[in-house]
Amino acid sequence: MSLTPQRTQYPFDLSGVKFKARSDILRMQRQWNTFERVENYNDVVYQKLLTGDRGTLYYFFKDREELNDYRNGQQLHILRYPTLPPSTFDSISLRVMPDVAVTVRAPVYSMVPRSIPQSTVMTSSEVTSALSDMTIYTYVSTYNSEHVFKYTFTSDEEKMAYHRAERRVRMGGP
Repeated sequence: MSLTPQRTQYPFDLSGVKFKARSDILRMQRQWNTFERVENYNDVVYQKLLTGDRGTLYYFFKDREELNDYRNGQQLHILRYPTLPPSTFDSISLRVMPDVAVTVRAPVYSMVPRSIPQSTVMTSSEVTSALSDMTIYTYVSTYNSEHVFKYTFTSDEEKMAYHRAERRVRMGGP
């Protein structure tokens, strides 16, 4: 199932910048497009979160320059559309994470003999991520079992890591 961004998209236009240097226009267009690209990606991730899919993370910036382009592109949007409230261009990744019950599918049995181990090769980054998720899951589960008040997640990323590990535990995965 391929999702498409549902957010309003704003294409870059030259109104108000046609008397700038070509290099300035290209820089502004790059910043504008970076903001649009990241927000479109994050909108698809948010749609997945609404359906209970916690397996995808919000966009991760490659470097400081890309993050600066994103922020400058956000400012360009606000300046270009002064009649819209600035909150129109708030980052989708800052929205409150929806609470959706995690559904667990029944196990699917195959005709593969038990003597053949069923596993897929994991990259070192996937192993590191899984271990990190399990650390959070173990801590939160222990905390919730020992305290009257339930654990409050410090970030959406931490909550998503907990749900990924919870899914692995329920499915019997690594």
